[in-house]
Amino acid sequence: MSRPDRMPPLLLAGLLVLTVARLVIGGSNELSADEAYYHMWAERLDWSYYSKGPGIATALWLSTSVFGDGEFGIRVLSPLLALASSLVVWRLACSMFDARTASWTVLLLNLTPIFNAGALVMTIDPLSIFFWLAAMLCIWRALHRQAPVGTYWPLAGLAMGLGFLCKYTNAIQILSLLLLLACSRRWRPVLLKPGPYVMLGVFALCTIPVFLWNAGNDWITFTHLKERGSLDSGGFRIAPAELLTFLAGHLFVYSPLLFAGLAWALFRGGRRLGKGNGEAFLAAFAVPIITLYFALSLKKAGELNWTAPGFISLAPLLPYYWRRAGTSPRRKAILQNTGLGLAAAFSILLMNSDLVRSAGLSCWSYGVERDVTGNPVPDGGDGDRSAACRWLAGVGDFSARLRGWETSAAHVGRWAKAVAGEGDGQVFLIANRYQTAAALGHYLPPRLPLIRPSHRHPPVHTIESPVPQHQFSFWPSYAEVEEVDQVAAAGGDTLRVERSAFRGQNALYISDDHKRESPPGLIKSTFAEWQLVDIVHVLRRGLYVRTLKIFACYGYSGSDL
Repeated sequence: MSRPDRMPPLLLAGLLVLTVARLVIGGSNELSADEAYYHMWAERLDWSYYSKGPGIATALWLSTSVFGDGEFGIRVLSPLLALASSLVVWRLACSMFDARTASWTVLLLNLTPIFNAGALVMTIDPLSIFFWLAAMLCIWRALHRQAPVGTYWPLAGLAMGLGFLCKYTNAIQILSLLLLLACSRRWRPVLLKPGPYVMLGVFALCTIPVFLWNAGNDWITFTHLKERGSLDSGGFRIAPAELLTFLAGHLFVYSPLLFAGLAWALFRGGRRLGKGNGEAFLAAFAVPIITLYFALSLKKAGELNWTAPGFISLAPLLPYYWRRAGTSPRRKAILQNTGLGLAAAFSILLMNSDLVRSAGLSCWSYGVERDVTGNPVPDGGDGDRSAACRWLAGVGDFSARLRGWETSAAHVGRWAKAVAGEGDGQVFLIANRYQTAAALGHYLPPRLPLIRPSHRHPPVHTIESPVPQHQFSFWPSYAEVEEVDQVAAAGGDTLRVERSAFRGQNALYISDDHKRESPPGLIKSTFAEWQLVDIVHVLRRGLYVRTLKIFACYGYSGSDL
């Protein structure tokens, strides 16, 4: 007979099977641009980075050191973190309610599309969610211990700090804890004990790398975060369409009925913030982050993963309230089965969107709806298309970001050899966006004739900018020069001579902007001449994914930036 506080063996076995499936799926798909970008960070370890702390880079450095730089080595931690998050949330829900509620929570979590996305690709979110849940579990246990400090308060600070090093929004947990303690008469005396302040001290120690790096780089991360939240533009305008866009996106990434259930749980739990129980605890860790990002979306819709820690915090409340809902058993069964079925369907679609095409809906484009030459399809499209095709055509396939990079990089590699052959045998590459540069750079064939004076020089550069715009701005670039002192033969005067491995060389400029007809002005002004040499339409199953335009640029003269 199993213990009531131990996960049912069948559920644990299902999680292990699901983890293996995620490992296989993740290792068989190309990387997204963000994953390739973060892998570049791992190859250039630093105390912090332009937009994030060192957490994701350190995690990828560890995984790729063991499993290599392929898709599996980069993604291996993601399914394992999803498994660990499931175990933590089960323990949290079981200690608050009971094993049945905990088991349903784990099931719901692993049916949620956005959680499954985080279990398949390795970005900052799998790490952030795991440390968010681990900090919640430590705080919950600390609140139920009598020790003034004990073990769990420092562990909570460590989990919160490690989460902060992966994603800065994990620091919102401090506000959540303050809200919980301030609203609850039962737990308010904890504010007079040293435990929470020890937690804050441990958290503060974890933030040192980020502040040290930013102190030496003009606090660029804080400027980036203001821009990211649209707080850098003057005034505050309310744009209801942005809020509706943000809300509609949540209906997809959580599935409609499951999101409605979580919103219902948020409403009910929020009314019980002062009760000093599990309901209040879970609501306190959901309300601040969800409120913040939905408020910001009144100005500009944010990314859908920004609210994920809050809605995942609510997960145990949904089965807990649902079991006590005053709905007829028949209606409850219909809603429950429909909600779970929709969530499962959305998650399966997310894991392999080609299943839709295999089922006969071959009209669904991988990007926005364009024909095989990259031109937009006229409004309405073909009159004989089904309603499903017309609807899907307006949505576009989110998996396009995982498609066609290896083929594209191989094609760019062939042009690199061709243009290098026209000069002195070497060439360098420039992309229009850091995402394009990272993805192409990861998949470039080996032994290309590229100019790379050091391993810190990226294989594909981005256009130089006087203002840092991403992490490429902090790495060696083609615009930098080396100044060397030389002593003149007569008079002993010292001359300073600039040397560059890139000046006088040829380059390829690659853009995924299908509208671009020529390179941007900064490219034109720093090269003697240029020409459009190829337009590549990346297709999959005969459907449009993206367009790459390749420009050959000759005689780099240097930049004044």
